[in-house]
Amino acid sequence: MEILFPKISRPVDGIFFWAKIMAKTYTRKQLKERFKNTNWVFGYKELIAAYDKKNNLIMLIEDYMDGLYAEAWRTFHFPRTSPLVKYAKREGTKSIFYIKPGRTELKLIPAFAPIGIRKATVSKNEIKINYSGLGGGGVSASYCRGLAGGVKKIEIIREAGGNKHGEATVTLPRYHHLIIGVDDTDTPEEGATYALVHNIANKIQDGKNIRYISHVNTQLYPKNPRKTKNCMSTSVGFLLKPGLENKVINFFIRELKKGTLSNNTSMIALRGFFIPPKLKQFGKILRTKFFNNLSYVKRLIKELDLEYYVITGEEGLIGSLGAISLHDNPDLAASLPPGFSKLK
Repeated sequence: MEILFPKISRPVDGIFFWAKIMAKTYTRKQLKERFKNTNWVFGYKELIAAYDKKNNLIMLIEDYMDGLYAEAWRTFHFPRTSPLVKYAKREGTKSIFYIKPGRTELKLIPAFAPIGIRKATVSKNEIKINYSGLGGGGVSASYCRGLAGGVKKIEIIREAGGNKHGEATVTLPRYHHLIIGVDDTDTPEEGATYALVHNIANKIQDGKNIRYISHVNTQLYPKNPRKTKNCMSTSVGFLLKPGLENKVINFFIRELKKGTLSNNTSMIALRGFFIPPKLKQFGKILRTKFFNNLSYVKRLIKELDLEYYVITGEEGLIGSLGAISLHDNPDLAASLPPGFSKLK
């Protein structure tokens, strides 16, 4: 498919000229055929994108390769080059970006600003990301991402290679994101909340429409007088095709009722992936002191538009909310709170 873009006028040395940009659209299979004999192009393992409607944010996950960890070039440059990219981090071989839908102009500079995201759009069933880059960044922008698993199609706007400026738009299926926090499923005699929650999450996922993608254990106040032993709660995250959130929530409720050993089990659900600052602050408070104000917890849940479910008792709501509060920061969630770092 060949598209003739509108004429673009821009000044160069005080002179205006008219430029034409030709674009070609490929499926992943077609692009793979084009580059089957090219040894300077490779396909990323997978691209995945989810949309948080409430906060108008896209979460883009780029899985670079099979392995233990990969380069952090993209997570370093994207937020510096593009104002659409609000936050970026690397987890093993995966780069994770929070992106505001919209369009921006990129000022690409070799080495200093070699690649960026120029545009991001969301429709009913799809998310489109426009990448632009120089040199090897152009190759990854125009070709490598188009060869990734999960890509429906790629529109190559500028061809890449050598010192060229490459640009392309990838089209991805639109996923939604769901976080479920659970606390208090064990007793002093038996049980382990983190394992029970993991097993439930693993049972509901199908690898395509429902994908279990994250598991975080949060250290709460270590001297809580009501703790079983370590005083930790658990949250898990899912990528879902739109409309499947209730299926996962209801499955968790049923499985927790069957599997819990405690009379105080509760769970909380957050639809989306953005953790509100007020919730993060609450999570930090839970780590530093004993807290048993259930009325406040319920008010906060309502204020933040979360959902809570009492499985066998309300006491687990406190830890469940604490688990969700630090779901996007697993390193902090696992650490001991201030004042408890010394071994005793």
